[in-house]
Order: sequence, then structure tokens, then C-alpha cells
Amino acid sequence: MAVASLPRAALQLSRGSSALTGKGSRYAKPMFENVGRDVAIAYGVFFVIAMFVSLVSTGVFIAYTLADLLGGDMTRVARSGVSGKGTLLVLLATATIAVPYFWRHKFAPLAFAVPLLFTIMGFWPLYKQHRAQQQAIEAMGEFGQMMGPMSGQMGVSTGGPFDALGIGAWLLFATVVFLAFRGVMRFLARG
Repeated sequence: MAVASLPRAALQLSRGSSALTGKGSRYAKPMFENVGRDVAIAYGVFFVIAMFVSLVSTGVFIAYTLADLLGGDMTRVARSGVSGKGTLLVLLATATIAVPYFWRHKFAPLAFAVPLLFTIMGFWPLYKQHRAQQQAIEAMGEFGQMMGPMSGQMGVSTGGPFDALGIGAWLLFATVVFLAFRGVMRFLARG
């Protein structure tokens, strides 16, 4: 490829990308009008929080997003900082905004509950870990009951699975519950 043809190739690439964005906006505007402004904003908030906001902090430098929690292998995520599986699941959950537009069925608005289901799926291992710790303390009997307050005095968290959650996690919970509520209400209105 000659150096003189590089600007021409760049111009063709920019024309192609502008054509793609034009076609995308042709679908996006009616899709957002179909779901409503509040649902569209909630999906945007869900995506930003799930991908970029720290939900669980387990130490000074280790914090996890929903994409990390959905990725599963926390030791790998802590080392590399990337979770392909979790990112794909967040993108899939965000794409459910388009289901009522493309699938004209009375059950289509129930797709708005998918972000809630994926959030539960991401936080479920934390709950299981907490439950296992509680069962271990109960199995130790009186000694375990005595160690609970002592470990609290030493700075070790003995509370529930939500002790390490930040404000981002609570905003995420509120957003996904709102989306699921809106989906159920739209389903019942069509019923």
C-alpha cells in the first residue's frame, strides 16, 4: 500500500463508520422511545455502574465491579484486572433494552428483569461464602461464639455479606430492581 493511498483509505473508513452510525441511530431512537426515557436512563446507569464502579472492596487496592463478580475467578481478575466473561454478561444484560422493540410479544418487557438476575448471579458467591463462614462458627459451638466478638475487636469483619459493599452497589441494586419493576408493570399492562 502506497503512502499516498493512506489518506484515501482513512477517508473511506470514516465514510463507512458514519454510514454505520447513521443506521444505528435509525434503530436507537425508536427503540428508546419504545421503552421510555426512565428505562433508557436506568439501563445507562446500570451499564456504567456494572462496568466501572467498584461495588465490593476487599482491601486497600482490590475492588470489584459487577463485571468482575460475574467473571467468577477473582484471583485472575485481581491479577489482570480484566474479566471477559463478566464483561460479555454485562453487555448482554444491557442489550435486553432492545427486546421489546424487536420482539413484539406480551412477555418481551420481562427482559428488563435480566439485569436483576445477573446482579443476583454476581453476588450469589459472596452470600454463599458468608453462609459457609456462619456455619463454621456455629459448628465450633461455644468457642466460635466467643471468637466472633473477639475478631470484631481485632478489626476482622464478622458481619453479613453486605459489609464490604459501597454506595455503588446500593445504587446498582436500586437500578436493577427499578428495571425489573418497570418490566413487570409493562407486562401486566399488556396482559
